[in-house]
Amino acid sequence: MRKRSEDSQKVFTRILVGIIISTVATLLVASVILYANYNRIALRQVYRTDMDSLTQASREVSKMTETAKSLSYQIYQDYTISALLLYSKPSIYEITPAMEQLDNYRMSLPFIESIYVYNSKSNEFFISSDGVRTGQQSISDIDDHGITEILRQFHDYKPFVPIPRTYQVGTTEETEVNSYTYLCYDTINDNAKLNYAVIVNIKDDWLSPNINSEDQPGNTFIINEKGQLLSDFGERALMEDLSNESFIQPIMQNEAQPAFFTAEVDGEKSLITYTSPDNLGWRYVRITPYDLITTDIRKMRTHTVLFCLGLLVAGVLLSYLVSRKLYHPIDKVLVRMRVMEAERRGSLHILRQDYLRGALQRRETFTGGLLAERLKFYGSSLDVQRSSRLVLLRIDHFVDFCDTYRDEVKLVKYAMMNICTETIETTHHSEAIDMGGDLITLIFNEKDSGDHSTTAGEQKIEELLLMLQDAVMLHLKCSISFTIGPEEKSLEDCIASYARSAEASLHRLFHGSGCLLYTSDIMAYHAKEYAFPVGKEKQLIDYLMTGKTEEAKQVYTTIVNETVTYPFNVFQLALSHLTMTLNHVRNTLKKNNQLTLNSISDGTMLPLHEAEDLSEVHAHFYQLFDELGSKVEEKRTLKHDELIRRINSIIERDYADTNLCVTSIAEELTMSPIYISRLYKQLTLKGLTDVINETRIVKAQALLMETENSIADIAEKTGFTNSSYFYRMFKKFNGVTPKDYRRKELHSEP
Repeated sequence: MRKRSEDSQKVFTRILVGIIISTVATLLVASVILYANYNRIALRQVYRTDMDSLTQASREVSKMTETAKSLSYQIYQDYTISALLLYSKPSIYEITPAMEQLDNYRMSLPFIESIYVYNSKSNEFFISSDGVRTGQQSISDIDDHGITEILRQFHDYKPFVPIPRTYQVGTTEETEVNSYTYLCYDTINDNAKLNYAVIVNIKDDWLSPNINSEDQPGNTFIINEKGQLLSDFGERALMEDLSNESFIQPIMQNEAQPAFFTAEVDGEKSLITYTSPDNLGWRYVRITPYDLITTDIRKMRTHTVLFCLGLLVAGVLLSYLVSRKLYHPIDKVLVRMRVMEAERRGSLHILRQDYLRGALQRRETFTGGLLAERLKFYGSSLDVQRSSRLVLLRIDHFVDFCDTYRDEVKLVKYAMMNICTETIETTHHSEAIDMGGDLITLIFNEKDSGDHSTTAGEQKIEELLLMLQDAVMLHLKCSISFTIGPEEKSLEDCIASYARSAEASLHRLFHGSGCLLYTSDIMAYHAKEYAFPVGKEKQLIDYLMTGKTEEAKQVYTTIVNETVTYPFNVFQLALSHLTMTLNHVRNTLKKNNQLTLNSISDGTMLPLHEAEDLSEVHAHFYQLFDELGSKVEEKRTLKHDELIRRINSIIERDYADTNLCVTSIAEELTMSPIYISRLYKQLTLKGLTDVINETRIVKAQALLMETENSIADIAEKTGFTNSSYFYRMFKKFNGVTPKDYRRKELHSEP
């Protein structure tokens, strides 16, 4: 034994030494590679960053050019400003609006320094500027002398190519301005003479902040193909020739590709990054002091070396401490393996539960031979090839169940699963899976492989499940319901049928606690088509609008009960439809009667997954109906009763007047015809026109019985305009003509 321990110690010592040597060698090689390449990698990283910045600067210049081009075209095509371009002597009435329009263009873009409009016929400049220069200046008196030189040599400049320049403006006190000038001109006589031009000057100080970001070190500037400076760069002047500078010459020589190199710039070693020429022939150059780059490199290099050294020291120390602990490694490993084997056997139940739960929820693969392999590994007794059945168990009154057991809910569910499996185990191989909430899935197949009739099998299953209900009630004092799936040919088909059984189990809501449901019976409901009863919905709306709560409850109950023999989603959709209807009624009453009613929100609706009996759903809706009915009843004020009384008295008084109608009643009451018609219908459930006709018919009935007047005279005395209309309305209300009515009533008298 001692010899075996010594040999084990030597083996692990060699392994430990080999690991240490490999670790040290790996760290040393990695450190050397990192040290050798850090500088190059860091420089390329800075180059990429600078190149991104330069590319952004190029986009800013392109954006500036496109803006100037677009603005020039707008000015060029503006009908108001065309007077300044085309007329040799525009009047003050033409100049004033044109200058205002020119100012509007300038002020629309904050980076524009000024806009010139030049007319060669009058040799006049029309200037819009943010200073006192705004106005009209002749070519001989203009303070911007540089622009006159540009116009004389306009053939040397391409339209819409920025011209960097510095010029003096002002007559009494000159001010130096740096800007980019964009020229748009038109010529006559085959380009021999300038006809007119639009000049847009963009401020240089607008572009500089965009190409020199404060959060990045270094300085960015622009040069053209001749090496002339086109932007701000230290103390150097705009358009200064930099081609003779030593750090510019490599840039000028490389005409195609962007690149970077290191060189002295103003006595300081720097990283120089530059782009290839853009469509204007401009290059964007960035100067980054080398010290800023190497400072970060040195810090990173130092940190890396220190980290590697620390890791090496920690690894050696840890290896030493571990070697001290591994004096008897083989024995400890064997002991650990025995412990792990015991733990694995103890955890098989949890692993088996997780796998079967995942398979039922389609999160785990259970097709092919994988199902048999996994069940065998987890120690399940289920036979994959044998016919199987799936039964869903739901705990009734689950909310009360959770309140009763509180922190012991999982333990009690585990006990319930044990009761089920132990009871079933006498005749079946079984598994019980906790699906969360109130749901437990039972899967089992018979131990006896003999053939059995379907009827006998169903009866046997029912007896077994009733036995389970009694056992759970006896030991755990709670009720359970079952949904019985059909017998499937294999365990794989049985697992695949879980979704159908889960849907069928929702019908416990209709059948109550302790019920036994068959998935096949519930799935047969899918063959039926459901049509929502629109007529009953209208009745429900009428009853709710008039506060007839009991009648509304009866109609609602009928609608809901009709969905029992349909798929559960029909019931859900019907409830959603009824909720929308109820919400519509509440909103209508709130709008018409100023009732203090809130719309039905998700928070006030009963969650269907919490309801276990249809009576709970009914009770919730009944409560909403009662609340609505009480609000409607409260709003039936004496004012409305008085209004109805006055309308009825007018009808009783003026029924013989052929002009009696909704409009005449509204005029007498000084109210809107639409309002009183809607209010009367809402409060009495009768249309006002129908009441007028009904009153006239009642009066006509009395005259038919009490007088011998002709039908035409009676029609005239009761307000009907002609006899044919009287005949039609009388038959509508009584089902017979006036003549038949008189004869029938007279003959019926004793």
